[in-house]
Amino acid sequence: MLKTIWAIWERDAAGMQSQALGLAEALFTTEGFGLPQGFEIALRAPQKWLPMHPAFASLSALTPDTLAPMQGQPWPDLLIASGRKAAFAALAIKKASGGKTRTVLTQDPRSNPRNWDLLVVPEHDRVRGPNVLLTHGALHRVTQFKLDSAAQSFRDEFAQIPSPRVAVLVGGSNRNYTLDEDWMHDFVAQLRNMVQRSGCGILATVSRRTGEAETNILRGGLASLPAVLWDGKGPNPYFGFLGLADIIVVTCESISMISEACSTGKPVLVARLPGRSRRFELFYDSLLRRGLIQWFDGRLMQWENTRLDDMDHIARDIRDRFGWA
Repeated sequence: MLKTIWAIWERDAAGMQSQALGLAEALFTTEGFGLPQGFEIALRAPQKWLPMHPAFASLSALTPDTLAPMQGQPWPDLLIASGRKAAFAALAIKKASGGKTRTVLTQDPRSNPRNWDLLVVPEHDRVRGPNVLLTHGALHRVTQFKLDSAAQSFRDEFAQIPSPRVAVLVGGSNRNYTLDEDWMHDFVAQLRNMVQRSGCGILATVSRRTGEAETNILRGGLASLPAVLWDGKGPNPYFGFLGLADIIVVTCESISMISEACSTGKPVLVARLPGRSRRFELFYDSLLRRGLIQWFDGRLMQWENTRLDDMDHIARDIRDRFGWA
């Protein structure tokens, strides 16, 4: 009988959704697992403010719309959770299952790691323990099959964009880094200079975190160039851009986006934003030492790269730890 997998993540958290579903899909491609189900998680008060501890974990902490899709189904054999609220929900589901459900958390819960069966965390995080599996970057949903399929789907639509093609992945401000209008003006000037010097084409995309003003600056700067910009309208060509690109430029504030870019095996140029984070600097240093990234300074740089991809070995490690190999 196939083992069942649920992936859960915090509501409106695309990066966490990518981590939870990416790991679930990696396990699904191995023998013995069924098609994963995915659920967004939101918590009621006061549990959403309580400490991360099994004593406070209860299904009553989940909002009704969160709990409703799960009700009437047997608890899964494996639950993969990403984000604090999802970690809390994983404790509640494990308790409700009578311990039947094995739990895997994809981020440091900043709590006792033994509350979950396994933690999968990047090496730049500090958490360590006998049930902690380490990755080089963030888990994700990018696979070579998805890249090839998406590239084929969008090839005709973007055939007018000249080679070499540069995928430009733009995020937004967070608590560590600032992406504002001044930075975007400078970034657009670098992109224009790169196109004029190299004759490259640009496949650009913004994220939910990109401000409207910053998006408009980017749109205006690319208007006279051989470029396209996806601004959230219409089918998302993200995988297509990654698949069609020869080089990738990505802003520095998202470990998830950088990890996805590095998983393609293509040259990755990281655009620095104002700000600093010790965790992020450790992550950058690891990739720089391995030759996987270079800092973007407005020049088009190409080199023979290798792929950063933790998905296969993490899926194998989980199977081994639970005796499912």
